[in-house]
Amino acid sequence: MVITDMRAYSAISRQYCRVATERCIPLALITDVWCPWARDYSIDLLQVKTDTGHFWDSLAPVSCLFNLLLSAVVAQLGDALAGRLQTNRQLQQQFGQFEQ
Repeated sequence: MVITDMRAYSAISRQYCRVATERCIPLALITDVWCPWARDYSIDLLQVKTDTGHFWDSLAPVSCLFNLLLSAVVAQLGDALAGRLQTNRQLQQQFGQFEQ
């Protein structure tokens, strides 16, 4: 499981980390470097510097990280990706995710 949480942090993200640790469920947390509790759990942690020195943080580094992760997943899945995408499209249609 992969979760993302940036400042201001969701209370549920911390609960996911706690429960995943207690149940030995593999979990990766993607967050900024300011998350005060991110290192409290034995999970895979990817912290990204989002501070720009201005009023708002920038989520551009998070977007870059997701692009790199997605590229790695696509490379790892190889030929199996086509079948997974087809299944996903069928589920999207079944649940009416997109307008026709």
